[in-house]
Amino acid sequence: MTLALIWLFVLAAPLAFLDPEYPYWLAKQQLLLVVFSAFLAALLRGFTGFGFAIAAVPLLSLVLPPARVVPLTVVLQVLASLVDLRAASRITDWRSMVWLTPGMVVGTPLGLFLLTRLSANDARLTIGVLILGSAMLLGRGLRLPARPANWMIGLVGVVSGVMNGVAAMSGPPVVAYLMALPHSAMVVRATSLVFFTLTAVVAMVPLAVAGLIDRQTLLFALLSWPVLLVGTHLGAWAFHRAKPHYHRRIALTILSVLAMVLIARAFRA
Repeated sequence: MTLALIWLFVLAAPLAFLDPEYPYWLAKQQLLLVVFSAFLAALLRGFTGFGFAIAAVPLLSLVLPPARVVPLTVVLQVLASLVDLRAASRITDWRSMVWLTPGMVVGTPLGLFLLTRLSANDARLTIGVLILGSAMLLGRGLRLPARPANWMIGLVGVVSGVMNGVAAMSGPPVVAYLMALPHSAMVVRATSLVFFTLTAVVAMVPLAVAGLIDRQTLLFALLSWPVLLVGTHLGAWAFHRAKPHYHRRIALTILSVLAMVLIARAFRA
């Protein structure tokens, strides 16, 4: 415990050093939660191949303003990918990637347009119902052919882009699509890792242009890198030792919980 406090004290020092007006006690508190959030998110990502933002955003929102949460999450996800991207790329379903990516690019502006037309609750309810319906169909054994038509893959990419524009949530359609294919859990995980790394890299560009990736965001991310490595390796270790159906079960559980949270928030407000 003493060593952990010393480590936190040392890591928080650069924040106060770089910004003299930044309260040192606040730097330590924020860094502690950022490190904890990064570890849990990396652990989930290391096992399933996705879910980093699902875990990181709610936790980081407890201590950081929204304008800092999204940039930090994106940077952390890119850093985490440095650990396993090369290995994942060897078994990625590149045919799907080729059609998912342009579809997402086309769908994102459409999602941003819908964002100006739909209320926040309508968007949450629609997305939640779509995710829950997909999870239920997958749970009942829905399967796609080994080589779906190109237009079908592109359509999944468009839906992913629309959800990205409306709610910054591009993952569920792609995960549901990959799980419906007759792929092994290893291929589903690898393709998810590559796809979400790509989306994070693309997202960094407008965030950087807008000046939202500042020195404090980068410093938080760099200081969290050690726990990103540990969480990613532990998640991957657990994945390789778990039975394949555990990966599918956990992925479906994550999608279902996410859907129910969105639906509940839509009706609560």
